[in-house]
Amino acid sequence: MREDVSVRQWQTMYRMGAFNDKDRSVQIEAGWYDWFCRDESLAGRLKQIAPVVLGITDPFILDNFYVWFKNNCPLNGPLYDDVRFEPLSGERSGKYFMVTKDSPHEKAKWVLYTERYGFQEPEFQCGNVRDMIRYVNQLGPELQRGAPDPHRHLPSKAPRRKEAER
Repeated sequence: MREDVSVRQWQTMYRMGAFNDKDRSVQIEAGWYDWFCRDESLAGRLKQIAPVVLGITDPFILDNFYVWFKNNCPLNGPLYDDVRFEPLSGERSGKYFMVTKDSPHEKAKWVLYTERYGFQEPEFQCGNVRDMIRYVNQLGPELQRGAPDPHRHLPSKAPRRKEAER
């Protein structure tokens, strides 16, 4: 049975090689919860998505969240993976979020969904992991303050042409 460890602890374990083995039980310990690929593929898939977790430096996320991974099998398209950041307290309160990588249904390689947006639309999308890490680290202080305002990050709508001409 997997014990939930903080993101900080997970990073340390990963860097020490604790999740390198392809053994199913090792990968479950790493945080794989659900998958459709072969068990032997999990370690390689973890190496592909781990950089987003390893890049976290925000103290609130590091010490108050744990991660788990899911390999998704859409009805249409190839398998893809996501990492989910869950509060260690067990109380989500709008703080739960996930990052997908290479979903065939998204417009970008890396996509962030947050509970505060209801998972209907992505909160952030980008083409490289560095930008995703930067965004997630900026999200940390907002999560620490409480349920953040989801509209703060939305781009403002441009007025319609007729409204702009008035």
